[in-house]
Amino acid sequence: MPCVVEHWDRVRAVASTSPDLELNLKRISVQIPVYAINMERSKDRWEALRDSAARFDIVLRRVEAVDGRMLKESELAGLDEPAFRRIHGKRVLPAEIGCYFSHLRALAEIAAGPDPYAVIIEDDIVFTADFLPFLQSLTRLSGWDVVKLVNHRLSFLRRIRRVNTTHGLGRCLHGPLGSSAAYVVTREAAARLLGVLHPMRLPYDVALERGWAGGYEIFTADKAVVGLSGALISTIGGSPAYAHTRLPPWKRLGTLLFRATDYAQRIVYALRRTKIEEVRN
Repeated sequence: MPCVVEHWDRVRAVASTSPDLELNLKRISVQIPVYAINMERSKDRWEALRDSAARFDIVLRRVEAVDGRMLKESELAGLDEPAFRRIHGKRVLPAEIGCYFSHLRALAEIAAGPDPYAVIIEDDIVFTADFLPFLQSLTRLSGWDVVKLVNHRLSFLRRIRRVNTTHGLGRCLHGPLGSSAAYVVTREAAARLLGVLHPMRLPYDVALERGWAGGYEIFTADKAVVGLSGALISTIGGSPAYAHTRLPPWKRLGTLLFRATDYAQRIVYALRRTKIEEVRN
């Protein structure tokens, strides 16, 4: 069930009488599946997301989210908890585990599927009129593996390439940017991410941005392509429970070293020359 605007079928019928128009439509009418991570019990979130998608004729593929609280010890082989504490300076929360494993589940479906590109979203986003045009324009460009569609912050953004008249691609010298709520990934990159993001040593949104560590080209849209639902955004980041996961200062010395090194690598990565080019037919 691809993400596609239904009226393309009617337009193609007209285009069949015009070779030039038919060629143009083949170029821009790329079908990109949208994988939506949602927990079975979160029916209100699913309904809100589905309603938002319906407004733009977007079809969703639901991915059952992993509930970190329900995982048994034997199911946590993909978590390196000592490394998480050492480099992140906090105790891992079940919600963070669930988020991480859910995204890996979505990536596995994409890597095993036939589609050259796919979108992964969490169920607290809201689609906008920019979403489909951005995807169509992005697929005419090569040189990217992952493109984030929304962030909590954009600091010291270096714009690298314009995608269309309203959006461009770039990298930030300061981060992490926060949020893994929506991003586009190529099939090849999905397979690569499955390897480099295993085991879990960081929260997923932090790990995803580290293209310099995983050898993949990740960019961000210079303006949000989707919105975040104010009524449904997770409060994990500001909750008392999350604040209490921080380890005492003497246990966070390794964290300081990791963050300083990672910050320097982020700057080098953001300033590195990259080639985002038009796809040649």
